[in-house]
Amino acid sequence: MAIAKSITRVPLLALLAAASLVALPLSADEAPSPAKPASTASVNPLPHAPQVEKLPSGLTVVTLPFDSPGIVAYYTLVQAGSRDEVEPGKSGYAHLFEHLMFRGTDAVSAEQYLRSLQMLGADDNAFTTDDLTLYTTTIPSDALGELIKINADRFQHLHYAPDKYKDETGAVLGERNKVFASPEATMDEAIRALEYKQHTYGHTTIGSKHDVEDMPNQYEYSRQFFRRFYTPDDCVIFVVGDFDHDKTLATIKDAYGGWHGTRARTPAKVEAEQKGPRARALTWRGETEPRIAIAYKTPAMKTSLADTAALATLSSALFGEPGDLYQRLVVQEQRVLSLEADPRAIESKDPASLEIDATLKATTSFDEVIGAVQAAVDGAARGQLPAEKIEAARDHLLNETILRAQTPAQVAGALALATGAVGDVHAFEQFVAALASVKPEDVARMAKLFTPAHRDVVTLIPGSEPAPAAAGKTKSPAATAKGGAK
Repeated sequence: MAIAKSITRVPLLALLAAASLVALPLSADEAPSPAKPASTASVNPLPHAPQVEKLPSGLTVVTLPFDSPGIVAYYTLVQAGSRDEVEPGKSGYAHLFEHLMFRGTDAVSAEQYLRSLQMLGADDNAFTTDDLTLYTTTIPSDALGELIKINADRFQHLHYAPDKYKDETGAVLGERNKVFASPEATMDEAIRALEYKQHTYGHTTIGSKHDVEDMPNQYEYSRQFFRRFYTPDDCVIFVVGDFDHDKTLATIKDAYGGWHGTRARTPAKVEAEQKGPRARALTWRGETEPRIAIAYKTPAMKTSLADTAALATLSSALFGEPGDLYQRLVVQEQRVLSLEADPRAIESKDPASLEIDATLKATTSFDEVIGAVQAAVDGAARGQLPAEKIEAARDHLLNETILRAQTPAQVAGALALATGAVGDVHAFEQFVAALASVKPEDVARMAKLFTPAHRDVVTLIPGSEPAPAAAGKTKSPAATAKGGAK
């Protein structure tokens, strides 16, 4: 396996691959072997119960043996993401550290780190979300001991000179410019700013343009950020696969034994209850289809796993390909080119949202889509979504979740994401159990949250003139001239 440079994934990575019931493509090496459909009566997504040990420093180690001869996943969860960027002008630093952590130490330079992991046969990467940063390595089992020592060194003794820091901030700015060359990223930034007036979910994981441009001047602040959040009590190590438990735990205790520090507290940012619909219209320089994002406020995953499971099921049943709305708008009437939903609460520490995204034909108005979506959730709230469709969506999600826990890397990732959202290393198992227990009345209860008063809408069209206001008397996007982004 080849080592990969640290990259940032879309910060909406969820425990479920897609709420729209469309599975993400897997490579031949990643594709799981066929599995029997899960029974909702008794579901255990893991072959063994995770073993948990908390070291005196506060570092948590989770181990889980897995039938993967010669292969082990070694994941390190840092429970700090863009949610923790509470200081004005300082967004994007959790993501920046995803990059800086590959810059080496006094003992092992960045070049030596890269070369060492290549020689060990590691597949090494990282990603950042709103709530966490996850360092992911899959490696041959016989190289695990050496990997543990290398990781312990960089988490305790990360070192980067000011010139190397500036190089990395330049790379992050380049990444941001590339990401924001797409209308999707611009819409994500806009819908977040519309949804959140106080909470740090209001800025993207990669950070605002101004803040990222100022990063080269913030070397000392970056060191403060590292000391605040890269502490043993803020980290969880997941070891999944073929390994010797006692030997591995002893190696971890020895390698991380000198690590000290206490995580800084992040001031709570609580959003006031939204009292009415909000909307923002964007125009985009260049060719693109009209687009719309509709978001409804939802509880956090850690508030209730049962509610989160019901939300995931509702999202799939209403907006997935087999659903009536998708079939009508996309397949039959062909007014919409794409329709999908993202229940962000599946990985959020704090209240988040269910976001519905659609790409429209030029002859379709935004109000048509808003009305169709609102009618669908209103019907579900009244219990009009057939029980058999709810059960089919639930069972599909359940099977898909289990099918995506078929390799050490998949299991380590699922455990880490759930732990980051809920703060419990058993949250993944608990979520699967909650998903298996979802009833039609649970789905109806969640649908009642999605009222116009809790709705935010962002629209985007190509053109040089302001787009028509969403959720009002919207015109067809077809008449708008093409021009610049605003």
